[in-house]
Amino acid sequence: MKCHIIEDCKNTRNFRVYQQRLEDNTRHMEVVYCNTFSNVWMSENNVEIKLISTKILKPSKCMVCARPAHGYHCDVTTCKGCKSFFRRMYLLRSEIKCSGRNDCFDLKKRIEPLLRCRSCRYRKCLLVGMNPEALVFNMLTKEDSIIKVINSLDYLDQKVEKFRLCAYNPDWATMGGLADLIKNNGKLNQVDKYGPFPGWPLDPDHEFAHQNFYRDLKAFSTDRKEWRLFNLLASIEYSKTFLFFQNLDLPDQLRVLKHTAAGCSSLSCSFFTLRQKYEDIRQPDGTQRPSKLAPGYALFSALIGPMRRVGTQYFEYLLLKALYLCNPAIPGLTVQAQHVLERERRLYSNILMEFCLRNYSNGATKFVDVIQLIGVLEWQQKNLKDLHVLLLTPVLSQLPGDFCVSFVHELVFD
Repeated sequence: MKCHIIEDCKNTRNFRVYQQRLEDNTRHMEVVYCNTFSNVWMSENNVEIKLISTKILKPSKCMVCARPAHGYHCDVTTCKGCKSFFRRMYLLRSEIKCSGRNDCFDLKKRIEPLLRCRSCRYRKCLLVGMNPEALVFNMLTKEDSIIKVINSLDYLDQKVEKFRLCAYNPDWATMGGLADLIKNNGKLNQVDKYGPFPGWPLDPDHEFAHQNFYRDLKAFSTDRKEWRLFNLLASIEYSKTFLFFQNLDLPDQLRVLKHTAAGCSSLSCSFFTLRQKYEDIRQPDGTQRPSKLAPGYALFSALIGPMRRVGTQYFEYLLLKALYLCNPAIPGLTVQAQHVLERERRLYSNILMEFCLRNYSNGATKFVDVIQLIGVLEWQQKNLKDLHVLLLTPVLSQLPGDFCVSFVHELVFD
């Protein structure tokens, strides 16, 4: 069998086509594959030529039983019978043995396989490369896949909120940098060990005893958390749980966190405020932090108004937060990281669209409204970073020289 390329072949509308010459004792046949949908027969120089669309070519033989195939199932060319058989056997997980010589599907020894031997047939399925993981995925309906993703995001968000409510309150000066936090074991699975923070929730008008700013950050306090730092830590722990994030190289992980950690923190605080039906920013301990009198409060709370107007629901918030994390346009990412984040963003975007279409009469409009919140979030984070530099620089300059919250410096000043 010889294969070569014909260019500008007659009667193929100048498509670049592949010609395969098959020779036998009685005739010559040339099968020409072209990019059209029509099948054309013609004779030229006593040679039969058949034009076959590459778009409708189907596999001819099942790789398991050698009967006519019906398509690709579990990554392998098979018939529908072997496809259904493989699914049944995989789900049954039964241990069966061949009553013969374990060669019932060895077509080098037999003209036809013994279909009644399930042991040899299943072994042949695995031998030719049928993929059980592809089978399990194909068994999930579109709705099942959506529910599975949303349930996992729901479970993760509950973990994050439980983490924010727990008694864990670290010595911030010893936390290390972003790379250390990424490499350390995740803290979301340790919330039960810490237990709930004592005395919460506090009265919204609770007055804390005056404490030195350095001591607030440096030492454990029995009645308060430094929420600006703790919410950033919670966002970092949230990001670490995603499998796609774990598969990124460390430099790409750092770039993703520097761009998204503060935004995820703001999104969580804003939705928590809306869900608790507050008019101003509230933290899990019940306090208003930052207060309305704090510099830049309008900027800190800039996301609450748009989220309220859109009527952001819980599942939309979950998907929006995941979408914000999966940003392939972050400067400096490697090409591989861009592809990974683009694939994940497309997944969550498609699920959000499907969710909106199923739950709203104006689903497409609702989808656009929710997606536009990402633009508001990006604008807020750009201005908040400038505000943090303006506010924190003079304060940090007054602290002892050995004091530094490393990961905050990386997020704000890098």
